[in-house]
Amino acid sequence: MKPLHGLIALLIALGAAAAFAADEDHAAREQVGKPVQQAQQLLRQQKFAEALARLKAADAVPDKSPYETYIIEETRAVALIDTGDDAGAVKALEAVLATRILSPAEAAKRRLSIVQLDYRLKDYPKTVADAQRFYAEGGSDPEPRRLMAQSYYLENDFAGATRLIRQVLADDAQAGRPPDEALLLSLASSEFKLKSRDGYVDALERLVASHPKHEYWVDLCRAVQQKPGFAPRLRLDLDRLEIAAGAMDKAEQYVEAAERALERGFPGDAKTFLDKGYAAGVLGKGSAAERQKRLADTAKRLSEADQQVLSVQAKEADASASGIALEKIGEAYASYGKYDQAITALTGALKKGGLPNSDDARLHLGVAYIGAGRASDAEATLTGVGGADGTRELARLWLAQAGLR
Repeated sequence: MKPLHGLIALLIALGAAAAFAADEDHAAREQVGKPVQQAQQLLRQQKFAEALARLKAADAVPDKSPYETYIIEETRAVALIDTGDDAGAVKALEAVLATRILSPAEAAKRRLSIVQLDYRLKDYPKTVADAQRFYAEGGSDPEPRRLMAQSYYLENDFAGATRLIRQVLADDAQAGRPPDEALLLSLASSEFKLKSRDGYVDALERLVASHPKHEYWVDLCRAVQQKPGFAPRLRLDLDRLEIAAGAMDKAEQYVEAAERALERGFPGDAKTFLDKGYAAGVLGKGSAAERQKRLADTAKRLSEADQQVLSVQAKEADASASGIALEKIGEAYASYGKYDQAITALTGALKKGGLPNSDDARLHLGVAYIGAGRASDAEATLTGVGGADGTRELARLWLAQAGLR
């Protein structure tokens, strides 16, 4: 929430001149203007109780003009905000607006402050109503819309929250403002409570793209895996993404990923997973330490043997009629960080064709482009990945992980 200090500074700046204006429509009698001036001086000294007492004296003067009411209530709003009486400050600001003294631009500033105070008071229905009035009266600041969206969420109106949050995010993107983390969290929670899997995944994707925290990546990878239709063959691809995004944190995750990679014939991936687990201090402890070491030794031995024959296998795959073997060679090269060779092999596999899932090869090619530092090629390739079985989601997540979304 934007701070209210701007309003406070504005009101204090009224000073003595504001209490005694030159023209007839904006003039205060001395019995009103003088105690208001004294109150403003006391505010500068942070003597809020004394300032409120002087305002009470000014308020007791009968038959006050709209301008006299305006300077009393405007100054009172400052004192009440500083004393923590937000409800009283709202009432004072509403009285200011009722005088119709302010220009539309200045009135909008007061309406913005009212919305902020409503939200701080946890009066969410009033926050929504006053935010709507802010825009109905011509206000343009995005802050009330954000507070309105959060209010919908806190009032359990999740459909209203998702609708408005997405509008706010679109407006922010158009204006070049970064997405607000709290709003994205509210969006994710709202979509989850509405049982919208696609909406929930989209919200998490937005979170990791702009606020790539460990816990968001963990939630997102879990959500993608649990989406209906996610193909089991892509589980190793998800493991690779989790490692790159730092979304693994349990010993069994590293071990299961390594075992999966060995079963699929990619000891390079298995070694990478286990090396990361040991580097993170997760593996090599407790009763499972010996088994983990045996698995790590196996992965190391097989990866060394694999690299010795990889170039020979690549030539054989290149001579085959279909791209199936060449695609696997490309994956293997990528698992060893040999991205240029991986790109050559995967490009060749796609050109040959005959692949059971060509989007898998495009996904692997895009990831290899990321590894090779070829951002524009990675973006073009991964953006073109389709597939409703999880390949499209994985491609988007790799773009987010690489900072290309």
